[in-house]
Amino acid sequence: MPKLYPARVILLLAALLLSAIPARPQAVSNYVRDAQTSIRAGQFVDALKTLNTAIETDATVPELYYMRGYVKFSLDDYIGAEQDFGKSIALFPYLPDVYVNRAEVRSQQQNYNGALEDLSAASKLDSTNAQIFFTLARIKLYLKKYYACLSDCNHAIKLKYDNETVYIIRGAAELGIDRFDAAAADFKKSIEINPANIYAYIQLGTAWSEKTKYDSALVYFDKAIALDSNNIFALFDRSITLIKKKDNKAGLTDLGKIIRLSPYNSYAYFNRAILYNDMGNRKAAISDFDKVIKLNPKNIVSYYYRGLMKMQENDPRGALDDMDKTIELLPDYADAWYARYEIKLKLKDLSGAQKDYKMAMDMAKKNNMSADSLTTKKKDFLQSLVKLSGDFEEMNTSNSKFQNQSVEITLMPMFRLFQGKAGYNLIELYDTYHKDHYVTGILSLTVHPQIISDSLCNKQLENQTKRISSGAELSDAYLQRAVAYCGLRKYNEAFADLEISQELDSNYALPYFTRAVARYDLILLINTLDNYEQQITIGKSNTKTREQYTTTELEHTYDAVVCDFESAIKIDPGFFFAYYNRGIVYCKMGNYHRALEDFSKAISMRKNFAEALFNRGLVQIMLGDSQAGCEDLSRAGELGISEAYKIMKRYCYK
Repeated sequence: MPKLYPARVILLLAALLLSAIPARPQAVSNYVRDAQTSIRAGQFVDALKTLNTAIETDATVPELYYMRGYVKFSLDDYIGAEQDFGKSIALFPYLPDVYVNRAEVRSQQQNYNGALEDLSAASKLDSTNAQIFFTLARIKLYLKKYYACLSDCNHAIKLKYDNETVYIIRGAAELGIDRFDAAAADFKKSIEINPANIYAYIQLGTAWSEKTKYDSALVYFDKAIALDSNNIFALFDRSITLIKKKDNKAGLTDLGKIIRLSPYNSYAYFNRAILYNDMGNRKAAISDFDKVIKLNPKNIVSYYYRGLMKMQENDPRGALDDMDKTIELLPDYADAWYARYEIKLKLKDLSGAQKDYKMAMDMAKKNNMSADSLTTKKKDFLQSLVKLSGDFEEMNTSNSKFQNQSVEITLMPMFRLFQGKAGYNLIELYDTYHKDHYVTGILSLTVHPQIISDSLCNKQLENQTKRISSGAELSDAYLQRAVAYCGLRKYNEAFADLEISQELDSNYALPYFTRAVARYDLILLINTLDNYEQQITIGKSNTKTREQYTTTELEHTYDAVVCDFESAIKIDPGFFFAYYNRGIVYCKMGNYHRALEDFSKAISMRKNFAEALFNRGLVQIMLGDSQAGCEDLSRAGELGISEAYKIMKRYCYK
């Protein structure tokens, strides 16, 4: 279903906003035009970059924030979108459509009270705006206030709301109060207005499926899939209907396709596990439950079912672990206590079994269950099929949105000194003016090691060797030559030069900083070589490759890396790149709270430190503070790390 206004309407509203406020510089108008072109083409990441530049040029223009809010929403960054719509409203609080859009964003974050406040403000500005009542209807449907939803839909239709979706919303509300004929009529009306809207077919199919008219349901699901063969919702609902119709093979095919299109879809893995078990393939079922639990570590039912299946596969120890976890997550789950009682009997733990049996009976009594209902042998797994809820769109396909593409979730890498020339998008600068023991006023660093070429490093080796021979600025010359050696992975030579540099000037921060980065790189390289050699099964491994890096291996540990960064920070407490790099090392060491402190320190010194915001966001999510983590990722995405949107898609909105 459409979210917010379509791009053409957003651009029209932005134009209206432009006409209502004073003229501004031509440069800003050019940026707006370029952003509009990117939005029309669906190139939202490019539009975001353009709008960021425009806002840097003039931060007082409300339509810039309005358009950027739409772009962020299109990238599923609801946090950032809400902030930008709020800035637009603060600068120009007279356009009802901005309130409507912020209401939609807030409803996506389940902030329904805030959404309703925005819609109230919008209606005071324009009580004839049909979009206000349509958005109200959507929110009421989320809240299952079906009669209120119907009233708002009727009001929107009366005001000539020009999108067929209003009939889909009204039909869904009619289904909510069991008025099937009225619901079917609305869905058919939606199809009549726009035969290409697949969601009307899906809703009709769902309605027939709930009435157990599976053949009729499949007719509409098939029509939806004929319009869009990769639509996750249609495939998912059809799979459930096929399974209920006992066509397990076809249901399995649909679930497999969903997983190929949306590899992070825990609903599909869950249902496929249930189906595999019903088909007698418990090993495959357990494997799919493994994936569900990896995607959602707090999915209680998956631990419980996997435990039952492990017991059937004669793995009582594995079954016990799963029941322990189930009970840890939900101590009042009587079935889990009873299942663990049976597992402990199998393991000859009679005392533990007796205690669990008593707990199961107590829980059953507390929950008004009969003792007979607790028997795990009669569990009908097919009754546990789940419907798809949430926004699981196709991934890795030609028409997938940027944020739906797969992403490897890793920290942004370390910054290191860079000795060449590159575009500003590839390097960062550090101002050393008025700082002691630095040779130049500006340092160049990069987080993109691929731009450090062998030819660049060899040229630097030649230049720095000449400096050393001439006796000029020896400490820096040895440092710079060490940086070049590091780029060539000649670590022993690099460490030797760094030691000389430190001896010549013990108050120079860069030798410590560079040695820390070199040690970190060496540790990762050795680990990579170890893993590579372990994979070799035919022929001889090249042990010389590893030996050339291990002459002083015991000196190079994560603790040593941390000590070097600490030395650099002690000499130059404002060197925020050292805090950032040390945060990465703490993550490798599993000391996430210290990592959080370092990333935060770096951000406090450099407000728009995109890489630090990205890394801090990941750590915060891992530590359970999703709100703060997602806010950091939103900011990192705005600052140019587009990978942040892919991670937000998966972890920030459930």
